[in-house]
Amino acid sequence: MNAHRFPAQVISFLLALTVIFAGSTLYYGIQAERAQTTLWYGHEKAYSELLDSLSELDAALQKIQYTGSPSTISTLSAQIWRQSECAKSALSQLPSSEAGLEKTQTFIARTGDYAYSLLRAASRGQSVTDEQKDALASLCQTAQNLTGELSLLKARLDSGVLSYEAGPNSSALSDSFHTVEQEFPEYATLVYDGPFSEHLDKQSPLMLEGQSAVTETQARTAAARFCGLPEESLSLSYQGGDRIECYSFSTADGISIDVTRLGGLVYALSDPRAVGSATLSDEQAVERASVFLQEHGFGSMKESYYTRFENMLTISFCATQDNVTLYPDLVKVTVALDDGGVIGFEARGYLMSHHTRTLSEPVISEEDARTAVDDSLTILSSGLAVIPTSGQYELLCREFICQTPDGMHVIVYINAETGIEENLLMLIESENGTLAL
Repeated sequence: MNAHRFPAQVISFLLALTVIFAGSTLYYGIQAERAQTTLWYGHEKAYSELLDSLSELDAALQKIQYTGSPSTISTLSAQIWRQSECAKSALSQLPSSEAGLEKTQTFIARTGDYAYSLLRAASRGQSVTDEQKDALASLCQTAQNLTGELSLLKARLDSGVLSYEAGPNSSALSDSFHTVEQEFPEYATLVYDGPFSEHLDKQSPLMLEGQSAVTETQARTAAARFCGLPEESLSLSYQGGDRIECYSFSTADGISIDVTRLGGLVYALSDPRAVGSATLSDEQAVERASVFLQEHGFGSMKESYYTRFENMLTISFCATQDNVTLYPDLVKVTVALDDGGVIGFEARGYLMSHHTRTLSEPVISEEDARTAVDDSLTILSSGLAVIPTSGQYELLCREFICQTPDGMHVIVYINAETGIEENLLMLIESENGTLAL
């Protein structure tokens, strides 16, 4: 009897497993279908938002060409900038957009950034110049063409010829994105004061202009001298770079040092050794860093701010000229707080920007500049400084370090030629250093 019951139990068990497996398959199949549907709706929403934003951007680009009112220019510039941000956000949510739409992304970003530069100009009462109107007309035409191309793709998506992901009866949208990129129309070269201005693509290191190229051997000698190591301990690990071509050397214990091909100047140093317990104060570390810079040919440097992390202090130094702080000429030095050794160095800002400047006499006196500082701020100190703009141009400003009513510190920069407030930085101070925002 037990022998007869055993097969029946096995069969019942197998049937139960089959039911469970079928139920699980059905459940997870429904879940997968729901997830796919949610993803599809997300793509649909993003594509529609992209088209809407581009249409709004196009309309604002058309209007701004025909107005001379600074207030209207401000409004329309803000609309263009806002719609470009919306378009960038929508574009990032589409499949394969990062790999497939580089030119489109660049166009949208540059258009928004260009509009933001017009917004700043309008806030100072400036009208749109004829040259800027030509650039806006070119951007407008490109926006219209792009909107038209993407609208055609949307129609193909709606008809099922295209899909967001490749299917048995449809092509993937990313393939059509590739076609849009290949046929992307030319538009005006945008040179303006902003981070996407095309003049930045051609920017070269001022510190290296006129410098002769050095050999690998000469670069190794410079690297060894800088970090106090024997030359034979340095092996070439890489040679190249974009705007600053370097020889990159490394040691067996992980120290790396980059030396520029032009001029043989040290670009960066990194020592990844473990740092022990701190024995130096922050002030002592700043002094060590300052002495290090002097010993390596960086004269007339001024400490700016520092940050502390895991017993390492990173100090930012700026060059000075005639008692004017040159903020673009930036060098960062990292000091280990266990023994005061320099374990990090980076001079990109210094190499890109440092040169002897012709500094004009300020038109705006310190007394007049003080009147441009908000009355709620208490001015603690003042000076002159060269600051970089978002497009890496430079402005001579009156610098005022101030205190807010609640005890926070801010820095206000007043243009020394026009008296206009150019920038305001909030200083976030903590036990780990100071961060300027």
